[in-house]
Formats: sequence, C-alpha cells, structure tokens
Amino acid sequence: MLWGAAGAGAMLWAMGVQAQEVTTVQSDVQADSQPDRIIRPGNRVIIRQSPVIIRQPSVIIVPYPRPAPETERVRVEFDARGSDWGAVYLDNRLVYRPHNFDRQETLYLPPGGYRLEITGVVRSDRWASGYLDLGRDSSRVVVIRFSKAEGVAVSGSPYVWIPD
Repeated sequence: MLWGAAGAGAMLWAMGVQAQEVTTVQSDVQADSQPDRIIRPGNRVIIRQSPVIIRQPSVIIVPYPRPAPETERVRVEFDARGSDWGAVYLDNRLVYRPHNFDRQETLYLPPGGYRLEITGVVRSDRWASGYLDLGRDSSRVVVIRFSKAEGVAVSGSPYVWIPD
C-alpha cells in the first residue's frame, strides 16, 4: 500500500512537471515565429518546424532541346496508279507487289536513306529508280504514287525523292 501511494504521488508530480514544460515550450513557440531550428535548454531537445505551404503548383522543367525519341518512324504510303502489276524494292528487298485489289500499301520505316526501285512483274522491266531520304526534315508522312505510264510522284518533302 505504501508503494501504491508513493507511486501515485510520483506520477502526479511527473505530470505536473510535464504540464509546466509544455506550457513553457508553447509560450516560446507562440512568442517566436522563426523558421525551423533546434533549441537545447538544459538536457531537453526541442525541434520546432514551421508549416510548409505550397501556394502554386510545382513546375517541372524539361531540358531544351527535347531529344527526339528513338522510336519515331516515317509513314511511307505506296499508291499504285493504273492497272499494271508491279513490284517495289527497298534496298534490293521486295516490300510490296500491287495486283488487282491491293493497290495501296503503308510501311513504317526508320529515318534514313533507302534505294527504291519500282519495276513491273519482271525485275528487269524497271519503271523508276532512285533514293528515298526519309526523316531529314519534320515531315513524317511520305506518299509515293507510281505507274508504268506516269512514272513516280512523291509528296511530303521536296528532297525526299532523288531519282537516278
């Protein structure tokens, strides 16, 4: 029982000391409105923090100039005019054969230079040949119209098609 009364008295004393410390700290905080700092009176450490208020939305700065993504490709549309069957070769590789019902084809190619040959059904029957220079300027769509009688007409950029 003695320990119980002594323990209760010690507890009341400790609560009184804490209440006194809290009121002292609160009065210091209210009186002083400086930014974050550490106060060390005696053995106690008190850390005060000022509230963080964000008044405007955050601004994200992107480095300039923005690097072009590696995955950008140029859309190349082939449009076969007339009714002749033919073949389109890019860098000596067959990429498209226009027949009766498939007169248009679309390819997505990385920027660069390509050797273009447009022939009839037999490869020795050459209708046109030259170079395609894709992606040199900001144009991302190139339309190539061709036929045996009319030759090749390219739209998109004036420097895309360089005939032989």
